[in-house]
Amino acid sequence: MEKQGFEERFEEANLLLRYNAFEEACKIFNELINENLNLPELHNNYGLALFYINKFEEAIDEFKKAIELNSTFSLPYANIGLVYLNQEEYEQAVEFFLKALQLDPENPETHYNLAVTYYRMDKKPDALRHYESFIKYSGDDYQKLKESVQKIILQIKETPQTVESDQE
Repeated sequence: MEKQGFEERFEEANLLLRYNAFEEACKIFNELINENLNLPELHNNYGLALFYINKFEEAIDEFKKAIELNSTFSLPYANIGLVYLNQEEYEQAVEFFLKALQLDPENPETHYNLAVTYYRMDKKPDALRHYESFIKYSGDDYQKLKESVQKIILQIKETPQTVESDQE
């Protein structure tokens, strides 16, 4: 049997990641990293697999390696933000989501995650702005999520609140 090349193994690991086979994906990503340390996408995706098996510190380390290799790659910043959001460390999450948006201002997922973070911090005007950006940039994707977000937007708009907001 012929040994698979890097591209095939990378695609296999990505498929495993997509289908929630995180342990298997981690194994392949780790093998690939041991062979080729210079791909930020590899570290980013390995970090995601680690994140999904609750290895948060290791995930952050992989995301940071991806950033070291390419500081203009927005996804690892957003993924670090996701780790902090899940750990309820909202200030750190905001910092990384904002950095990701500086690099990729039209990423709907980052806007959504930042909106969730602001909402949990009770910064409704900021949450509203990023929920609306999510709707704007998500196109035809995320249909069910868009429906939920539109309900949240209405709820925020109907709730009396101070209009003050922390500007980005």
